[in-house]
Amino acid sequence: MRNLLLIIFIGVILFSCKKDSEDYVQPDIGQGYAGMELGKYVVYDVDSFFYDDFTATIDTSMFKIKEVVAESYIDLEGEEAFKINRYKKDNDTTSWLLKDVWSAKLTSTNFQKTEENVRFVKLVFPVREGAMWNGNSMNNLSSREYEFLSIDASESIGGNSLKKVLTVNQLENLNLIEQQQFLEKYAKSVGLVYKRNMDLVRDNLSSPWRGYDVTYTLSSFGG
Repeated sequence: MRNLLLIIFIGVILFSCKKDSEDYVQPDIGQGYAGMELGKYVVYDVDSFFYDDFTATIDTSMFKIKEVVAESYIDLEGEEAFKINRYKKDNDTTSWLLKDVWSAKLTSTNFQKTEENVRFVKLVFPVREGAMWNGNSMNNLSSREYEFLSIDASESIGGNSLKKVLTVNQLENLNLIEQQQFLEKYAKSVGLVYKRNMDLVRDNLSSPWRGYDVTYTLSSFGG
């Protein structure tokens, strides 16, 4: 009788543990914002302005960029990484041409992206409004403090209605002789949907600006 009761007791414990295991839901730390799934692509409308203070002119160009998560591989650190093929075309009537190849890596603590051989820490996990980190911690550039300004916001970007968007402020320094703003937005299950890199400076209030102002705006996505 005692043996039977012992068997029943053990059975109840095992069943309870199995049920708890089945009911456990992995917490969402925000990795979906990176958009790192094979075959996914994002197309951007790019507005580019380069300011020449010597000639006091602005060189303007508009084109499209397409980023495709092309393949996964094991990097030199023994971890999974992704190759991102980047294509460019001038307008809707021209063909896509391969521009360059970047890479990215998604870990349990951050999202890294290597652009022109420079690795940046674009996001940290779990995503949390107000969280700050050094976006240049994996390169040789000066330290730059990134911050989540908002999380899970509903936005319309490039005519696309997006339910969950987070905003990362990378740098903001706006005054009468300097105009610096580096800002990125990511949408859940899409990836980067907006980016502005502006770095303008002038010698005095009457001098022309020099520098650049480049904006990426989501056009379409899929995969």
